[in-house]
Amino acid sequence: MTGCEAMSEFAIQTTGLCKRFGRLRAVDEVDLRVPAGCVYGYIGRNGAGKTTTIQMLMGFLQPTSGSVSVLGFDPMRQDVAMKRVVSYVPERVEMYDWMKVRETLWFGQHLHPRWDPDLAAHLIRRFELPPERRVGQLSRGMQGKLALALALSSHPQLVLLDDPTQGLDAVVRREFVESIVGILQEAGTTVFFSSHIIDDVERVADWIGILHEGKLIVQEPLEQLKASVKRVLATFPDSAPAHADGAILRQDTDGRRREIIYRTFGPEQESGLHAAGVTDIEVSDCSLEDIFIAYVGPKRGVPVEGARTS
Repeated sequence: MTGCEAMSEFAIQTTGLCKRFGRLRAVDEVDLRVPAGCVYGYIGRNGAGKTTTIQMLMGFLQPTSGSVSVLGFDPMRQDVAMKRVVSYVPERVEMYDWMKVRETLWFGQHLHPRWDPDLAAHLIRRFELPPERRVGQLSRGMQGKLALALALSSHPQLVLLDDPTQGLDAVVRREFVESIVGILQEAGTTVFFSSHIIDDVERVADWIGILHEGKLIVQEPLEQLKASVKRVLATFPDSAPAHADGAILRQDTDGRRREIIYRTFGPEQESGLHAAGVTDIEVSDCSLEDIFIAYVGPKRGVPVEGARTS
């Protein structure tokens, strides 16, 4: 963790950010607040609007409405200045297959005025990339590491990662993610990490944003989120009755037992269960994946209204 909770400066800030494609609202009134120096995990189901958000942050797409600030820049009007200090790594980076690794770095050097050749050489050694091998001969994981080396060698203040571990096996994926975060945290770089692989995000993120059907429904520090959301196994003397509580995200019944995921669980929720006749209560923590499914999966509890923010 970077201790970014205490920082007031936002590397990324959007207000009422919307993008429509005809009648489809791909991104709907999103208010992002990404503290400088944090690793911000941006998660959502396929089609939730994650990539559309990043394309607007990079200035590739014009927002339908709302405002965007990336390191104080407007991506649509100040894109050249912004891209000098922002790096973007998509799911697949287009590189010339016929180029060798060292030639690809040479090519990148002439595109970035802030390029650091010593850092590039260090990253190639750290990632164990063979300088004389052609890009087309590299594995998917090695290509991802080369893309990361290209992104980091210009000393960016912010790195946007759009599902860069898609298609990698578990071992390579973990190594890739931990390499990203280790290097970027050393430099104090802000990371905006979009992925649908929740375990990857949980391993490295400080802050979490959950996007669902274009809406940002959760935005807060990961530790705070995990401390508040609880799984409760409630046992009743007979069949478990239906239970209503505004803090419930999801609930499932199995005979006398009801498993309930609460957005927050405190004395009020416990009293409500006792009033319903519960005979035993077991409270446990949730993983980020549990929390994610409770928010965006099929609802059996109270629907989420608005965004949970810190």
